[in-house]
Amino acid sequence: MNAALAEQYIIDGCIKGNAECQRMLFEKLYSKMLALCKRYTGNTDEAKDMLQDGFIKVFENLHKYRGESSLQTWVSRIMINNAINQLKKNQRLSLVSLENEGHFDRADETDAEAVDVIGDLNPEKVIELIQQLPTGYRTILNLYAIEGFTHKQIAIALGIAEGTSKSQLSKARQLLKQELLNHKKNA
Repeated sequence: MNAALAEQYIIDGCIKGNAECQRMLFEKLYSKMLALCKRYTGNTDEAKDMLQDGFIKVFENLHKYRGESSLQTWVSRIMINNAINQLKKNQRLSLVSLENEGHFDRADETDAEAVDVIGDLNPEKVIELIQQLPTGYRTILNLYAIEGFTHKQIAIALGIAEGTSKSQLSKARQLLKQELLNHKKNA
């Protein structure tokens, strides 16, 4: 059976409530979706809770999947929306508009040094540093830099002003850069 037919078999089985097909889909996407959830939470336990809740939503809505994107992309979108909703619900997504503080996207002499530090770190350490960012900063950094959302899309998803998204991203970058430089000094 080719991959497309196997995937369609799993999808059809999940829609019919077949537990074995649900297990197969869960196992197929588990590690990627857990990594996605970890980017939005501060720890693995929260990420696993978020993942479980997200998969419930996937199974409840799989009948709406039309194949316009890959199944993994479709599931990722549900996981991202679930993460945003969970953070909002738990009131952990505190965002403060910094629009009046000026433009933060100017490069400075420490930018190149921070980029060099990233090159010297393993990916797990970079993810660990990102996970240590405050929830609002981490969420916007993930949505913008990793998921590819525009500031307008982030503003709509989070119910904030576009300028707030931009300022939070800038502050997240500054804080991450500082953490990278601190890591270099302490290494």
